[in-house]
Formats: sequence, structure tokens, C-alpha cells
Amino acid sequence: MKRYIKYLGIAAIIIGILLFVLHVVLNYHGNALLFSGLTLVLGGIVLFVKGEGATAIQPSKEDKDKK
Repeated sequence: MKRYIKYLGIAAIIIGILLFVLHVVLNYHGNALLFSGLTLVLGGIVLFVKGEGATAIQPSKEDKDKK
């Protein structure tokens, strides 16, 4: 399950960028799309970095037992 955190982060970043683009294309005058997009991008970055740390190569117990 931990390896999917990285992919959730990438999805959140993409959705956040799409909200920024939607704000520009629709010429929306409020800040709701901008703040939502900013929150998703920052949250996605945090999730991606946490996901990278969770999937880092770490020696398993099996490798220690073989030595």
C-alpha cells in the first residue's frame, strides 16, 4: 500500500495544475480554484516525497539471514 502513496501524490499534482489551467481558461474571478489547486499541488508534493521515502530500497530480514 505504501508504494501507491507516490502515485496519489502525482495524481494530486496533476489535478492541481488542471485547476490552475481551468481558472485561466474560464477567466474565473474568484480565488477558490487557485487555492484548491495550490493545496492539491503542495499536498501532492508532500505525498510524492513521502512515497519516495517509503519505497526506498531497504535491506530486508531475508538478506540479513543469508549472510
